[in-house]
Amino acid sequence: MRATGAALALAALSILPLTALAQQTPATGSARVNYKILPYVKAQVIPNYQSGFGPSGGLGSGSTPAVGAGATLGGGTVDFGNVVVGYQYLYKYAAQVNVQTNDTSGFIVYAEGATDLEGSNPTPSPSTYALFETLYWLKSVAGNTAFSPATSFSATTTGTPLGVNGANGISYAGSPPASTEVWNSATSGSLSQGYDYELRLSGAMPTSQFNVYIVYTVVGN
Repeated sequence: MRATGAALALAALSILPLTALAQQTPATGSARVNYKILPYVKAQVIPNYQSGFGPSGGLGSGSTPAVGAGATLGGGTVDFGNVVVGYQYLYKYAAQVNVQTNDTSGFIVYAEGATDLEGSNPTPSPSTYALFETLYWLKSVAGNTAFSPATSFSATTTGTPLGVNGANGISYAGSPPASTEVWNSATSGSLSQGYDYELRLSGAMPTSQFNVYIVYTVVGN
């Protein structure tokens, strides 16, 4: 009987450490989580973005400029209508570029022609005319006139026009040339910039209806 009692006592002692562990408070800890938010840049170009858009200038040409039928408020095309060779014109509120980005380094906006000016109706000879030093851009401000300092657009030399005469834009292997920059912003958010256009018609320009696609490209800094 004594041997049996000793065995029972040992059995009871052997479970005490297990009971004590079960009653302890569980340990706690922390985990470090890292994540990155991918930057994005979205852009929209709005022709004729404000009421009062359209051409002015051509003083002494004998013709009062009037917006063409292709232009509508907030859309359509930038249409100078009927203009006279040898004179200068200003087109107010031609295009507005809206950019939305979360990139705190900002963005750069480039703009250039998909082609030179394409003539039609009637087709002139030659059928194209140089865009450079014919169509210019300047930021929209109230005091702009047809003689305000402005920067010439040029036809792309590094990109590939997409669609007929570049109607679907320009494809670049990298960024457009630095010389085509029209806006550089170092901030993120939702930002807008408006542009007026100037048309400077030399006496060598043939009579025709000329068209060109101006392509805006936005790249994050």
